[in-house]
Amino acid sequence: MKAKYFALVFLSVCILNSCKKEEDEILVLEGTWSGQYGGNVDIGNWSIQIDANKTAIGTFTSIQSSNSYQVIGVISENGVLNANIGMGEITGEFSGHFMDNTAFGTWTNNTEDDSGTWIGTKL
Repeated sequence: MKAKYFALVFLSVCILNSCKKEEDEILVLEGTWSGQYGGNVDIGNWSIQIDANKTAIGTFTSIQSSNSYQVIGVISENGVLNANIGMGEITGEFSGHFMDNTAFGTWTNNTEDDSGTWIGTKL
């Protein structure tokens, strides 16, 4: 009887710890991130705020034109971001990976036929 009780307690602790780990991983990503991007034509800066609901909202700002575009997307528990860039007729994608305090990925501007990579860190 004691063996079954201890097995049940052990199993319960393991389940609770695995649930806590998922929450901890997204909480590590939560906060403000920023960095730079570069492409075939355009270069600039980006900044994104990730909240506890896994929503990513921020800006994508060109150094050359000073235009600023909105970035809206979601981030998974394992740090994969899928977001859209948009402002008026300008559309594109902003995707990549966030882990620990480092982020990197690719972006496209479908309207101006430009694309490239981006890097950043957590503030």
